[in-house]
Amino acid sequence: MKPLTYLQLSVVTLLVSVFAGCSKAPESAGSAVPGAPAKITIAAIPKATTHSYWKAAEAGARRAAAEFNVNLEWQGPLDDSKVADQIGIFNNLAASGLQGILLSPCDDKALAPHVRTAAKRGLPVSIFDSPLDAKQGTDYINFVATDNKAAGATAAQTLQNLVGATPAHDGQILVIRFTEGSASTRLREEGFSAELAKNPALKISAQQFTDGSMAGAQRVAETLLGNYVKNNKLELAGVFASNQPTAEGTYNAIKALRDKGVEVSTKFVGFDDSTLLLQGLQNGVIDALVVQDPEKMGYLGVKSLVDHLRGIPVEAYVDTGVTVKTKANTSAK
Repeated sequence: MKPLTYLQLSVVTLLVSVFAGCSKAPESAGSAVPGAPAKITIAAIPKATTHSYWKAAEAGARRAAAEFNVNLEWQGPLDDSKVADQIGIFNNLAASGLQGILLSPCDDKALAPHVRTAAKRGLPVSIFDSPLDAKQGTDYINFVATDNKAAGATAAQTLQNLVGATPAHDGQILVIRFTEGSASTRLREEGFSAELAKNPALKISAQQFTDGSMAGAQRVAETLLGNYVKNNKLELAGVFASNQPTAEGTYNAIKALRDKGVEVSTKFVGFDDSTLLLQGLQNGVIDALVVQDPEKMGYLGVKSLVDHLRGIPVEAYVDTGVTVKTKANTSAK
């Protein structure tokens, strides 16, 4: 066989290249396709990552991210009292090149300047669960949450129904509050107090903030409850605890009194739910729980942010609602 000429070699090389290109394996799902828009990456920053409430919110957020085909970074502080940690997480993520952030601020005032700075740099931020002391439409896109004042009023109405028209122990009510900088629980507590004030037979005799943890709430509840134990009876008409860790700590404190033989006829309304709180409903220590929908909140929060990024109009405020759980309408778990 005669050796190939230079021209023939060039033709062969070209043909090999063409056929190699035609038989090339398709691009992997994660690689960029020329001309196609890059996949959106967003972050969600909750107040905490340890409570079951936030795990439910994460599940909703991740469901939305999968449905709308976006990458989701979920990062937050260990608990709601770690304001400085949340600020650090927010600023790090804001500088990381992602397209938007969904935030539940631990402190409505402390996070506000950081969100404003991000907005001025063109990074969209949507707020969920707890409000931000900033201007909607300028500093942040929208707000997805429970109407906390209305939810607090629902808790007060529920407690009033439980104690009846002629409440025992002079209608004295104890309120176990959450941390001072949390706007969502502050609004909830304000709604509770305002509604309760309409009933002259009831009065808030004591209330106190906690440190944001279940253990801290239990210590506060034990101290306050101890002031009303007389002749081995708890002389309170009712108790309200304004979120999951405060309700869990208060539950532990009341249960401990009952286990010691203290007579407890006090009606107890908590907020949010968990395995422990649902157990409290079943054993009669808790009379009712006003329950949010964190899974829905996480889902709609991500949806709002993604819609905004894709040019779809979003509502300024989305109310995710509450329900009231009692032993009668809740199966044992």
